[in-house]
Amino acid sequence: MAPRRNGHSYSLGTNKQVLERKRNGSLFKIFFMILIAVAVSLSVLAVNLTRQLSSSSSESSSALPRSVAASESSSSVSRAIDKKPSAAIEIPPPLPNNNNNNGQLLTPGATRNNGKYAQDRVYCMVPFVWNEEYYTVIMQTWGKRCDVIKFFTDSVVLDGGKIQGDKITEDPMRGYKPYYEFEEGTFPQNVVFMNMTRPWTGCKDEETGKPKICRHIWEKMWRSWVHVGDYDLDKAEWFCKVDYDTFLFPENLQYYVHDYKKWDPFNEHHYFGHYLSHRGSRAPLIAGACACWSHKTMHDIAEVYRTMPKGYKGDERGKCEDRAGATEEVSTSLCLKDKLGVTAEAARDEEMREYVMVDPYHNHLMWNRTEQGEWWFWKGKPANAGQLEDCCARRPIAFHKYKVKKQMEELEHQFYGSRGAENEEYNNLKEAQRRYVDKVRDAMGTDA
Repeated sequence: MAPRRNGHSYSLGTNKQVLERKRNGSLFKIFFMILIAVAVSLSVLAVNLTRQLSSSSSESSSALPRSVAASESSSSVSRAIDKKPSAAIEIPPPLPNNNNNNGQLLTPGATRNNGKYAQDRVYCMVPFVWNEEYYTVIMQTWGKRCDVIKFFTDSVVLDGGKIQGDKITEDPMRGYKPYYEFEEGTFPQNVVFMNMTRPWTGCKDEETGKPKICRHIWEKMWRSWVHVGDYDLDKAEWFCKVDYDTFLFPENLQYYVHDYKKWDPFNEHHYFGHYLSHRGSRAPLIAGACACWSHKTMHDIAEVYRTMPKGYKGDERGKCEDRAGATEEVSTSLCLKDKLGVTAEAARDEEMREYVMVDPYHNHLMWNRTEQGEWWFWKGKPANAGQLEDCCARRPIAFHKYKVKKQMEELEHQFYGSRGAENEEYNNLKEAQRRYVDKVRDAMGTDA
């Protein structure tokens, strides 16, 4: 019988049990405090790791595509993807030219952001399939004289291989892949990649059976102009779509709209270039080599393109819409006329000479309407339209169909280089060509 204290039974092992409980309680408290310390440490580590990941993500986010719905419904427009790599290729250096006066080679907007052309800045929009050779020669020649120039291209890029015009002359070594899978700095900052619903790959040349570029130019056109309307509307007063094989004279465009036409870019609709009316009952249109419009037209047509029906797969039905197989010239003129009441305007001087040439200028110098008859080029043109050496304006805006790099370089030297013996491109001109080039240089003040 265990002894009793205060009338209660008291076990001999009670003291030991109490001590054991106290020790266990102390161990539990220590263990709990250790758990709290570990939890706090892990929380601090997680916060730091999150901050590092967030910083890394923000630095590399430009390499990832935006999530863009490729919807073809009338209420959804795929937005262009702005890729701005942290270490983009620099704009290539200009070609050397031996002329230190007004014919000096310019960087974009270098001399026209002030003076009388301050409100006549030129935006050059080049629809494109990425081709580094063409990009480089454009930026070394006429592209550097635009106030703004951007190249709008598909988001899928040829990896290896070679593109010549619309043909793939060398098969891709590594196939095709999205631009964001290339290393940072692969593409210049003035290249805009777009999500197209119709790919440029998969077509073949009917004669050779070799791969060629699928031309979905209308979709690329309207998507490009929507992008310009969304992001670049305040960067210029005049906006031109320029083919990659067109040689543009931005300073002559400024002369045409400011000095010759005296147009107001903000309050007047204008859509102009080489006027064609050979399609019978269809609305006259501007040739796609170089089609320009005013700021007001740019603002309004962007909204038309945003809201027009998308994805129609049938034949042409005379509507302003996104449609497979649509041509850019017809669709552009149709949308402008039907939605804005804007019609095409011929860019000609007082002697009916063209400012925009749809072929190389040396061909225009030989075209004789009397001998050639009314083929599509002459059809619908005024009876007194210029021909032969009176074909072309003295302040030309654009020449078309120069699909080889060397041809672009030759034009640069012919119109902007010196007239000295060292300028082979100028000195090798035929007589009629040199007479025209001299008239252009004199009008532009190249040698002043």
